[in-house]
Amino acid sequence: MQDFITEPGTISNEFVHQSHQLGHLLYWHKHGKVSIQVRQEKTLRWLLINDTLQSVIELNHPERLLFPHLQILAALWQKCPAPGKVLELGLGAGAIRDYLHISYPDCQITSIDNNPDIIHCYKRYFGGDPISNVSCSDAYQALENNGHYDWIILDLFSQLDAPRFLYEHKFYTQIRATLNEGGRLYINFLAEHDSQLKQLEHLLITNFGKKPFVHKVPDYANHIISLTR
Repeated sequence: MQDFITEPGTISNEFVHQSHQLGHLLYWHKHGKVSIQVRQEKTLRWLLINDTLQSVIELNHPERLLFPHLQILAALWQKCPAPGKVLELGLGAGAIRDYLHISYPDCQITSIDNNPDIIHCYKRYFGGDPISNVSCSDAYQALENNGHYDWIILDLFSQLDAPRFLYEHKFYTQIRATLNEGGRLYINFLAEHDSQLKQLEHLLITNFGKKPFVHKVPDYANHIISLTR
């Protein structure tokens, strides 16, 4: 399995494309059009939705970020003051949550996912504390009901298509209202076309009055976007 880890310590493209066939199956569940798998090979365990790789965790070192876009996010976080409260929209297998817990042990982290099966997998297969602050909710409810935050992290893609609300003006109005003054918004955004990225940039400029930082992840469809309130 180490053949699928690159020199910088990230998962290779070969692993990403073959992950639905590699390792052995620990969990499979299908509800409607959504199927969820948990697979493992040696110390690597990963989560897939409809055969699309979502998260990879090294069980012996859950703080290690194995996706390139997560390493870019971590590099941005390391330049910022430690947050007191973080809202994570999109749980996956908890890679971001694990990293934040270990890097910022005094931080209060709230994670939201709208799929109860994802939360079940996190708690059963990826070391999530059964009483951890993880809730099944949609993004709007989370923003309305959970106070104010120093960081909001959006990682809401299950496949290439973005959730529709990521292109809604009122969503970013609510995010801005939920961020503390000087708070930071981070988005893992997958764009198949430049027009999608430009639309998102326009929404952020309209709501925050400034242009966001955008970093294209080499060899991936991911863009890391950050903005300060």
